[in-house]
Amino acid sequence: MNTEHRQAEYYQVRYDGILEKLFSLILAEERRSVGLGILRVLASLLAWFYGGLVSLRNRLFEIGIIKTHEFGCRVISVGNLTTGGTGKTPMVLWLARFLLEEGRRVAIVSRGYRSEDAGRVLVVSDGQEILVDSRMSGDEPQLLARRLPEIPVVCSPKRVLAVQTAIKKFQSEVIILDDGFQHRFLARDVDLVMLDSQNPFGNGRLFPRGILREQTTALARAQAIVLSRFDGSDKAEENLTTLSRQWSDKPVLTTSHRPARLFEAVTQRERSLDSLQEVPLAAFAGIGRPNDFFRSVRDLGARLVYACSLPDHHPLSTELLTELERDAAELEPDLWLTTEKDWVRLPRVLPNNMALWVMTVELDIRDEGARLKSLIRKSLVAVT
Repeated sequence: MNTEHRQAEYYQVRYDGILEKLFSLILAEERRSVGLGILRVLASLLAWFYGGLVSLRNRLFEIGIIKTHEFGCRVISVGNLTTGGTGKTPMVLWLARFLLEEGRRVAIVSRGYRSEDAGRVLVVSDGQEILVDSRMSGDEPQLLARRLPEIPVVCSPKRVLAVQTAIKKFQSEVIILDDGFQHRFLARDVDLVMLDSQNPFGNGRLFPRGILREQTTALARAQAIVLSRFDGSDKAEENLTTLSRQWSDKPVLTTSHRPARLFEAVTQRERSLDSLQEVPLAAFAGIGRPNDFFRSVRDLGARLVYACSLPDHHPLSTELLTELERDAAELEPDLWLTTEKDWVRLPRVLPNNMALWVMTVELDIRDEGARLKSLIRKSLVAVT
């Protein structure tokens, strides 16, 4: 197989089910047909109905008919306005480490993923050891528990119950609420809203006609707007200027993500990121923005000969990994690469011939860190 062919990426997209496939078709504006036109009209009607419900719900919170719960602790919410990945988890990691440096007793509260028991509270980590695996906790809480072994991680669809547990069991004085912008049952001191710097609002339409979970006017509730994956491009700079002008009463911060660490999935032995230069790689990712991961791999100088995009939170099995390995065998990758979020969902048994490595990413907040730290410190003034 010649070098030119191997340098070209072999790319697959696998969908979790018919609804995800339909949603991707609705968003693919460049694709046109009578059937897609009808589908988009139906999606627009659903979005109109959904928008009405969201507006009514927000109004009920504003006039006090739906109550917001307050606790004797500070709450910092990290959320977004859209579906899909906007970099919330790296921000939660950054905040947690900063608060530890400030000497605060911190806990992370999350909904978890696809939890069926609304009244259940699951302690993923007690700040000393991890108590459940990713099948029970979901991938993001599991990742947070592994990266922050000294911080309790508590999950519940009713996050009020999770906060109560964190306060009672761990005497937490600061709660980081993961994906909390729309969860208004819980009062918060700081709302950080993450937006993608390249595409902050998608097509500007509500789900399922677009990617918005609320109208953009909801940003009025935020204390700060954070543009993630900011690369200084004309598009990113234009979005920064527009948002800064529109929301001049609040800070609009920029962050980026950088590869931080490379380790072997089973043994966790490390190798340098520079060692990927010119190495033919295969990769898979089941995250909100898999293309960003693949781009980061290429930016490290690797030759990505095969890439497979899986649905966000997609279950990983030995059979699935064997199938991926078989698909890529002809392209002869030297090793496989995946994300840290996928790593926590890996099955116990990997295919024999899959040399699988994991690349972690960190939040790079650069000069904006001082502004964000100042905002957080002000919210903590009343904490004793």
